[in-house]
Amino acid sequence: MTSDRRLQLIGAAVAVIALAAAGCAGHKAAAPKRAGTAATAPTASVALPRADAQAQAEFDEGLRVMRTGRKHYKDARPHFLKATQIDGHLFEAWHNLGVVEAALGNFDAAAEGFRRALDVQPGSRKTLLAYGETLRRAHQPRKAAKVYQAWMESNAADGEIRARLSQVLREAGDLDGSLEQARILLGQAGGDAGKVVLAYNALGLSYYKMGKLDLAETALHKALELDAKSAFVWNNLGLVALERGHDQEAFLDFQKGSELDPKYVQARLNKAVVYLDCGDYKHARQELERAVEIDPNDPEAQVALGVAARGDGKLDNARRAYERALDIEPDYPPALYNLGLLYMDFDKDKVKARDYLTQFTQAAGAADPKRADAQARLQELR
Repeated sequence: MTSDRRLQLIGAAVAVIALAAAGCAGHKAAAPKRAGTAATAPTASVALPRADAQAQAEFDEGLRVMRTGRKHYKDARPHFLKATQIDGHLFEAWHNLGVVEAALGNFDAAAEGFRRALDVQPGSRKTLLAYGETLRRAHQPRKAAKVYQAWMESNAADGEIRARLSQVLREAGDLDGSLEQARILLGQAGGDAGKVVLAYNALGLSYYKMGKLDLAETALHKALELDAKSAFVWNNLGLVALERGHDQEAFLDFQKGSELDPKYVQARLNKAVVYLDCGDYKHARQELERAVEIDPNDPEAQVALGVAARGDGKLDNARRAYERALDIEPDYPPALYNLGLLYMDFDKDKVKARDYLTQFTQAAGAADPKRADAQARLQELR
């Protein structure tokens, strides 16, 4: 597993909230345009027409199925789809379609659902948050930045959105832009301790990505002075320690984060990185099993679980984890590479090994660090 030092903004990915029917009554307004391009401000809510009765019935059935539990989300999806096909202005159906697709790991489809919901109701902040986060998880940070920037045009004081804008700019490689947003957030925070913590955390991560570790550490400690129980700040402090090569210190920081918030996935993933780096596959597997229980739609976590299971001698579990990663993100290079290794080194199945390694070379970028090994293995398998 590559040691991806996970950068966290304010904890786990934004909770995507399912919407119940809000009556759907109201006089029909002028057809709303996409958020950020409408003649009105992006945050202006619009009056919606009364929902078509058949569409409402499909939506209600989808919501009923959805409420029976996450494992039934796939059964709710056809009802929300049918509702949107009947009535394209049923905002809640589009939003919940996005929720379902995100829960199933279909982030491109989820983003489209949230985008269509914002077309209908550009003033829904919860939809905008879900849309931006889903774009980020679909590896489109620049597009997410544009979504947040459009919102900020009319909501410059929205600290959470500004912090998320700093995050996606950082992930898009615009470190100066990320740092600028963090500084603006700090300037706007005033006496709001929560916003100050967000700002110092954003500053710390920007400095971390710039390689300015002393400044990163200082900013994160300032955040902890205000909120010593902030799990995400402890996690990020661990990232700085890990970058310095202080693995034991990093582990303790990650441990602190996971103790403060047992459902905080990122701290568990980073603990697993430390375990994997020192060859403790059993404890790494335990952390990763818990992580994928909390968030089963993270392909990187699934691959990491596969690596840990393989190291712990549980080859069938490793195969299932890699295959689950491909279910979430088809052609995911780390999953293809590790399946190739599994079939070549352990199962001795040259045909399958060659197939997966070939797919890896087609899907991976030219600079992928595993490309040379994969090509050497393919030569050996000829």
